[in-house]
Amino acid sequence: MYVFCLNDKFPGFFYLCFKPGRDAPMSAWHVKIIPSGFELQGNKYPDMRALKNGFKLLIANHGIQGPKRVGNGR
Repeated sequence: MYVFCLNDKFPGFFYLCFKPGRDAPMSAWHVKIIPSGFELQGNKYPDMRALKNGFKLLIANHGIQGPKRVGNGR
């Protein structure tokens, strides 16, 4: 399960908050808004559909920790 959340401390960013399983902890990664779309974990995506698909691939390839973990959702 995932959701996009506002990041009011850093303009130009929002959070991608997720809980990959019932017993898994809440996590959050920063998403940067760039002129050509979005950037997540160093990867660029041209639109929201590509961002969501890229997120799913990152989770599938790297697990909950992903390449870089930003926060634990607390």
